Amino acid sequence: MADPRNDPNDPRIDDPTDDDSQRLQEAIRDTLTPHAVAAIAAHLQPARSGDPDVDREVAWFTAQLIELLGGPQGYNGLIEEIGL
Repeated sequence: MADPRNDPNDPRIDDPTDDDSQRLQEAIRDTLTPHAVAAIAAHLQPARSGDPDVDREVAWFTAQLIELLGGPQGYNGLIEEIGL
């Protein structure tokens, strides 16, 4: 099976723009509590796959979540609050 990342018709975004990041953050803000976002980011940080592209995308998403929480300081405070 061909890698869908090489398909120009694939709707996924390989290199998100600032607008894409902003829309993602707005959607997360509208649907999840900060505590849930912190828990998700905590569980994603150690995630590794056999695919460097997947690892890069997961790391990017995790960074987006942490930024949404006010950066590492906000993230760390929430992690402490929920006991992770």
